[in-house]
Amino acid sequence: MSKEVSDYYTKYYKDWLFLQHVDIKTALEMIKKKSEAEIREIIGLSFNEIESLPAKYDIELSAPLSCEIREGTKLTAREEEFFALVKSGCSLEEISAKLMCSQNVVKTNIKIFIAKLLIGLYPNLKEML
Repeated sequence: MSKEVSDYYTKYYKDWLFLQHVDIKTALEMIKKKSEAEIREIIGLSFNEIESLPAKYDIELSAPLSCEIREGTKLTAREEEFFALVKSGCSLEEISAKLMCSQNVVKTNIKIFIAKLLIGLYPNLKEML
């Protein structure tokens, strides 16, 4: 394991491993229990917009959330790039082309958005699971 990978694991990844036990469907059900105001305050989208992301970006509801979390609920600069394109309505193919990445990377970022929203809405999520 390279030092960079080891540092990433130590600093970020291991703290969010519990998210691999939460699937998209469960996350959406938990998010739906919160008010529109709480949801919009964190991510700037309505619940309906969030609920439509898996279908729009071809992500299975049984897929686990991403554990690739950095900076808590705050989006990284790169995640902001993805999120801006998602909010503007770009397709999977368009985002992939514009940001020069694979479609799987786009899907991972969608899972990160949902994970960060869930963590923002439920700060004690780890203890709840």
